[in-house]
Amino acid sequence: MPTFNIASIRKKIFLFAVIGFVFLNSFAFIWAVFIREKLFLIFEIPEPVIDLPIWVFAVMASIFSAIAITALMFLGMGIIRYTGQREKDLIAGSERQRSFAADAAHELRTPLTVLRAQIESMEDKKIAISLLDDVDRITHIIEQILDKSRFEVLKVNKGDVADLSKVCTNVVSYVAPLVINDGRSIELFGADKPILINGNSFALEQAVKNLISNASKYSSRGSMITVEVGGDPVIRVIDRGRGVPEGEREAIFERFRRADRRAGGTGLGLAIVKSVAEAHGGSVGVSDAPEGGSVFTISFPHQIKQKNIN
Repeated sequence: MPTFNIASIRKKIFLFAVIGFVFLNSFAFIWAVFIREKLFLIFEIPEPVIDLPIWVFAVMASIFSAIAITALMFLGMGIIRYTGQREKDLIAGSERQRSFAADAAHELRTPLTVLRAQIESMEDKKIAISLLDDVDRITHIIEQILDKSRFEVLKVNKGDVADLSKVCTNVVSYVAPLVINDGRSIELFGADKPILINGNSFALEQAVKNLISNASKYSSRGSMITVEVGGDPVIRVIDRGRGVPEGEREAIFERFRRADRRAGGTGLGLAIVKSVAEAHGGSVGVSDAPEGGSVFTISFPHQIKQKNIN
């Protein structure tokens, strides 16, 4: 959730107040001189009775300018206080929603485990297999809700170091049997040397798993999924599917949004990837692959040189 930098806003209001004071004071003083020197006669305005020293006009201009700027500053500070309170209320409400989702998902784990055990003991295995598929689908949704709740508040500590090459190697090794069993192939490039960033390895592995799962879901059987690690530093997952229309490329990273509802899924996988990328100060995007399909890219701010690591 975006936050307001209250200190920065206060500095800007003070700066604008100073500039406004100088402008208003100058304008008022010039107008006073205009009247004092009777230049209003150019516009054939009736001559007023003004016979005061010029310094009086300067003092009056300063006083009225200060009053106007002070009033504007009080108004601005009131707006800041209101905005700050609204932000706190929104953050608190969002935190309550995340806590509720996490607690509800956690509480559902136990009854689902019991339900799975009861289904596995059924004599009619055909019905049991169908029911187990439903249980697995519900379990997957619950796990993703927990992941989403966890990664939305993920904080990457300054001393945390993650090796993108190791992250991708671990993930590809883990998911390769699943991808192959699903009728696809997977390959890894660029992981021959460490690429270190300030990051959380567990969260990054989950993000890469979700991208590979998404690629497998939307690729045709027999196609290749490519995972690339770059020193920019970036992670790319390339599929050979039908691609993502340009108008949908931002929306698919929002919660419960899917490019094709016929493909199933929860609509949380890519939202988790976005949360993880943003927690690392990076971003995630999608573009067209040269040979057809999509390229999902997680970009990170900078690489850490090994000599800088204690």
